[in-house]
Amino acid sequence: MAVVLGQSLDRPHYDYSHRFATVEAPAHPSTRRLVAYWRDCEAWGGMRMGRDIPARAIAPLLQDIVVAEPVGDWDDAYMRLAGFGMAQYFGRDVTSALMSDMLTGNETDLRMLLAGARGAIAQNSPGTVEHLVRDGAQLVVRQEMTALPLYAPDGDARWILVSTFNF
Repeated sequence: MAVVLGQSLDRPHYDYSHRFATVEAPAHPSTRRLVAYWRDCEAWGGMRMGRDIPARAIAPLLQDIVVAEPVGDWDDAYMRLAGFGMAQYFGRDVTSALMSDMLTGNETDLRMLLAGARGAIAQNSPGTVEHLVRDGAQLVVRQEMTALPLYAPDGDARWILVSTFNF
């Protein structure tokens, strides 16, 4: 068991199996709220790290958000902002970690997540998947993950914001 920010965490995600499926429209109320905020930012020139993230308008959602900066053409990514929900999921604080280090041994999921980031940025639109986490046949958690393109603090480079909300 890991202790992060003074709280004990259960087993990290590595002990479970994962299944991802693309969804057409977000179902989770927090995802819908975040996408609406992203669309509002788009109307003002796009969401930008440091200006629009983090933000008081979506403060309750921040614990379940991670912001990633690409390495190359999304060959990998550094976690630049990671809420406590991500620490619980991974069993440790993942701020500044590489995605490849976080998903060691799970190359398929890593490639899928990095391709999703590339796609969301290329299309400049949200991309949402349902994520089922299982312990054998038992469903541990059902999540909705959404990737939203945003601008780096310099306003030029494109990063990705990923939210993960549990049902």
